[in-house]
Amino acid sequence: MSAPNRKGMGLGDALLVWFAIGFIVVFGGGTYAAAHLGSLMAGIKAPPAHPIDLIAGLVKGRVPWPVQSTVAAALMAGLVLVLAIVVLVAWRKGASKRARVDKAARYLGRGKSLAAFSEKGAKATADRLGVTGTPGIVVGKVVSTGQTFIQSWEDLSLDIWGPRTGKSTSRVMPAILDAPGAVVSTSNKRDVVDGTRGVREATGPVWVFDPQKIAQEEAQWWWNPLSYVTDEEKAYKLTQHFSVGSRVPGSKPDAYFDPKAEDILSSYFLAAALGELPITQVYLWVTEQVSRGPINILKEHDYELQYKGLESTLELADKQRDGIFGTAEKMIQCLKSRNTLRWVAPTRGATVTTDARRQFNPHAFAASQETIYILSKEGAGSASPLTTALTVAIAEAMEERAERSGGRLPKPALFALDELANVVRWAALPDQFSHYGSKGLIVMGILQSWSQGVELWGEANMRKIWSAANVKVYGGGVAEEGFLRALSDLIGDYSYTSVSVSSGKSGSSRSRQEGKERIFDVSNLAELDRGRAVVLASGAPATLVRTMPWYTGRHKDAVEASIKKYSPRPEEPEPVPVPAAPAANPWVTG
Repeated sequence: MSAPNRKGMGLGDALLVWFAIGFIVVFGGGTYAAAHLGSLMAGIKAPPAHPIDLIAGLVKGRVPWPVQSTVAAALMAGLVLVLAIVVLVAWRKGASKRARVDKAARYLGRGKSLAAFSEKGAKATADRLGVTGTPGIVVGKVVSTGQTFIQSWEDLSLDIWGPRTGKSTSRVMPAILDAPGAVVSTSNKRDVVDGTRGVREATGPVWVFDPQKIAQEEAQWWWNPLSYVTDEEKAYKLTQHFSVGSRVPGSKPDAYFDPKAEDILSSYFLAAALGELPITQVYLWVTEQVSRGPINILKEHDYELQYKGLESTLELADKQRDGIFGTAEKMIQCLKSRNTLRWVAPTRGATVTTDARRQFNPHAFAASQETIYILSKEGAGSASPLTTALTVAIAEAMEERAERSGGRLPKPALFALDELANVVRWAALPDQFSHYGSKGLIVMGILQSWSQGVELWGEANMRKIWSAANVKVYGGGVAEEGFLRALSDLIGDYSYTSVSVSSGKSGSSRSRQEGKERIFDVSNLAELDRGRAVVLASGAPATLVRTMPWYTGRHKDAVEASIKKYSPRPEEPEPVPVPAAPAANPWVTG
């Protein structure tokens, strides 16, 4: 925040004036009190009651000043000194907690302007929705007033936090810990799982989907992606997850081969689902290219357009067909990973219907208060097509349950989508985001930068989802000038009055001038202190908050116990064998 150049009384002059007033009050009041107390203890006549007569009498010697008055004055001076030290220590302690940007808080949201996001306002929303327990998701404490800023259980949010800025400890974990219903959490690290799993187990069963061994979880259960495919529309949606998830960031799809590859994959997914076959069969069909198995299944179930489309593709020239199937194979590369297949295909020797492990059912999950952690990481071998498909399958199951429940879930379900552009590349989210809140699906989308969202959705859709979010949180750590400049414009300006004094032959004159300054410029936002976040909420001015990590809340002990239970312990190094002493050589004499 840039400070305007104003003339008139500065901060130093104001402090000097207040110091002088304080000294007069303390010295005069202390003298008055000491004179009266001393006279009372000495048993002599009380001094004059009027302060001016008392001071004049002391100066001229007409009013006595006994030893007891000196003792009383010394005690009061010592008490004032102790109080001054306490105040100074408290002030310095508070100053150490103040961030550089805190001076801007007085120009931002506070008090009644944040009524809808106060504890009282959020509780009123929770009562209206029939939600008991916590009134919402704590975003932080308003820096200027200390009031709690709460995201209610019908507000959707989009967060942009740079790397290592505390988004997991300050946003993701507290939201999961306070969630009243089912929770879907996505991440590319295990810290959120380790810290919240123990707490959520008290609410209901916990599932950890870990196809890339991020949390080293064993595949004691599995999810069949083809259970999601009930018709050709669902088959196409599943195909889209593989298409988007397999695309290299920044690359553009081929206008001919990508649509053709998506078309055959969609038909293959549908055929495998109808035939109760594992998803691995789709990969085999793609690599074989000439298999008529899927055509026969589709024909048997009267999907005429689908099987005829496959037949026409098989009849193309070899070069064209190879290009289409090569593109399709690239889209489902993640199915080649043994680690991934443990979670989405039956075990060796079992079928879709005979696998003895528990099978995850999104519809049963939607009716529960259970928790699922969906883990994946970007780069080669990413399982993001499958993690996206699982997340979307759960969301659609919850939508269906909401419709059957009168339009809204009985208890809000939280989707804490950390690493949204990497773990869950949900291409259709901008179009669905706006109506999720009314159905009780509380989506927290978290990105590391504006560019991540643009790369996934495009500029227009990124703006769409940004505008649809009721609560937008910027947690610092971003150096994108365009985004920061737009954010600075949204935060706005503050007004001030500049007073100037001029002197001349006819005397002095004062003039006042109104001006405006930007509350946060680009550099302020780029250098936002850790532990601070800027919040833009619907119907409220921009607000500066102090973040509230989980270790400052009521779940601190439970989270620490969960971390102790589930975090991997460092392996103890094996003892280094001590070599035996060499045998003495009898031929060597010392």
